[in-house]
Amino acid sequence: KTSCNIKDVLESYLKLTAYKNQVILHDNLPTIDINEALFCTAIDNLIRNGLKYNDSDTKWVKIYYNKYLYVEDNGRGLTNDDFIELSKPYARKSGQKEEGTGLGLNITIAIFKEHGFNVSAEKTKFGTRIKIEI
Repeated sequence: KTSCNIKDVLESYLKLTAYKNQVILHDNLPTIDINEALFCTAIDNLIRNGLKYNDSDTKWVKIYYNKYLYVEDNGRGLTNDDFIELSKPYARKSGQKEEGTGLGLNITIAIFKEHGFNVSAEKTKFGTRIKIEI
């Protein structure tokens, strides 16, 4: 782990993606000790899920800090109970039209736990808010 400014790390990572314009990074993101590659992999999975499971005409994911690190989207919405269930290996919602292995959230949670971070989800009026306690 090294001390990294999350905004700088994510800007550098996202500029190589096709969906960078759909991600809103707030300016007040903190500097913390992370394994940069693993952290970006975990955040990227949350971003891609927020865009993939999203039926909005204008899809977006915003990342901001307010006592905790948040990854929020305007997708279908996910309760914490659903989040816990879908975080299990190979777990998928029945009838889901999108393809996937059911491993993404499981790996993401493992990466955050390895960093000592706790993760939870909340369904909002407009989508899902993932809270990462760093």
